[in-house]
Amino acid sequence: MTAQAAEMTQTVLGGLGIFLLGMKLLSDGTQALAGSKLNKLICAVTDNRLLAIIVGVLVTGIIQSSSATTVMVIGFVNSGLMTLMQAIGVIFGANIGTTMSMWILTLNISKYGALVIGVSAMVYLFAKKDRTHYIGMAVLGLGMLFFGLELMSDGFKPIRSMDATMRFITQFEATSTSGFIKSVLVGVVATAVIQSSTAFIGIVMSLAANSVIGFETSIALIMGSNIGTTITAALACIGASRNAFRAALAHSLFNIIGVLFVVMIHTNFIYVSEKLVRWISANPSGQLNLMLAIAIVHTTFNVGCTILLFPVMGLFAKVVTWMLPVRKEEAKSERYKPQFLDKRLLNSAPVALEQAKKEILRMGSFCIEMCDDLQRIFVEGRNSAVEEAVFRGEENLDVAQMEIAEYVSSLLHDTVSHEVAVAARREIKQADEFESVSDHIRNALKAYLKIRNAGEELTDVAMAEVKDLCVQVRGYCVQIIDIVKEGGKARVAEATVRNKEIDTVAKHYRDCHMQRLAVTCTAPVKSLVYSDIVIAFRRANDHLLNVAETLQG
Repeated sequence: MTAQAAEMTQTVLGGLGIFLLGMKLLSDGTQALAGSKLNKLICAVTDNRLLAIIVGVLVTGIIQSSSATTVMVIGFVNSGLMTLMQAIGVIFGANIGTTMSMWILTLNISKYGALVIGVSAMVYLFAKKDRTHYIGMAVLGLGMLFFGLELMSDGFKPIRSMDATMRFITQFEATSTSGFIKSVLVGVVATAVIQSSTAFIGIVMSLAANSVIGFETSIALIMGSNIGTTITAALACIGASRNAFRAALAHSLFNIIGVLFVVMIHTNFIYVSEKLVRWISANPSGQLNLMLAIAIVHTTFNVGCTILLFPVMGLFAKVVTWMLPVRKEEAKSERYKPQFLDKRLLNSAPVALEQAKKEILRMGSFCIEMCDDLQRIFVEGRNSAVEEAVFRGEENLDVAQMEIAEYVSSLLHDTVSHEVAVAARREIKQADEFESVSDHIRNALKAYLKIRNAGEELTDVAMAEVKDLCVQVRGYCVQIIDIVKEGGKARVAEATVRNKEIDTVAKHYRDCHMQRLAVTCTAPVKSLVYSDIVIAFRRANDHLLNVAETLQG
């Protein structure tokens, strides 16, 4: 390798590295600034196909990565929070949203990239407020995009004087059908390796700006990048559900169908694209601004594909379902499996925390079911199936608590805002408290079974008190779940009042029990077990209050 080639390689690779890091910082900064709004946007998706596409455009516009949006969507589909049809709509929108990055790169401010990096780095490093810190991060990422693009462009300048390199590149000129297909394949492979269509198109822009490649080749490479970028979603499906695989397949098919259509009519497509670029840029006969042309063609392609496939989205969903049919062996297991936790969503802390919150609320609903089963046993007597359901419920919440703790803790391994760190610790505490609630509901059942196994029965009065405590704890659990859903501190006082009321009732029942012992001859096992049941409900009551009190932290 000549000294000139070595210098060019070093400059281009350095520029690419800065470009990729800039994309990450821009994406992380905007995601942190968007916070819960990002999750609300995604949750706004309904069966309205147009709304799903709009959400895909907006989310991708915010996080500046169609791959990140698609991976997030696959996570939601895998968790059962989004239907395949909804996912397809968001994916269609994501392909449009990713074109915004190209328009940012067309801004003629590359020479100011270093200045933007210098100023924003000061803000990023020394800002005390989280919001200012993340604004600095996003702007720093933007500056690195421009600086990286400028470095790549400068690095490619000597390539025109390298005859051997130019002869090799000429083999991939898209002036013929075979050349167009070769360039598409280069775009597929290169984007799959880099894992970023934006970065690859940045390279294409740099080559085009130095007249290393022409308009036709630029278009072909862009077409290939649209297919290559789907590899990220495909990799994200490893270990996911069948429906998540269908969402990834829909993403791949969308781009493959569009690119194949362009390949078949590439001559006409190039002609129409050039006319469109000249019309938009008001340049009927002069030299094309290839960077602007690339942005226009990229946007036109993705918007055009969405418009063409929009009327047949329902059929599109049926096709991918036909290609990946539901398997008979896919059966639900009785063992607890997290419904809302998906590691694909950990790249967006606000979304991941919201998912963990839903899983915590699901733990609360399990506690309610356990109370219902326990009450049924108190009313109807021994029932092995219902008793097993209570014990299995407690085991399920053990697993849930462990899964949530592991999931949320992984967020704390990265540099996160104070707000995210506080929310993560709060959710770990909530999961721990709900797990303790399940322990004491199980303990109440175990205590009751001691009496039954000893061939004894509680008195009607004692049974009425036990049933009442079970009903009150169940109602309190419903109240706590409602408070956690709202996430407000205002209702913690309400929870405290209710906790004291239940505790007062439990103490009253214990005192009544002691009075009964003074006048009746009660078997020791019945006396001890009754006390154990009351204590179990009191402790469950206290742990439920602890759940609410986490909102004050």
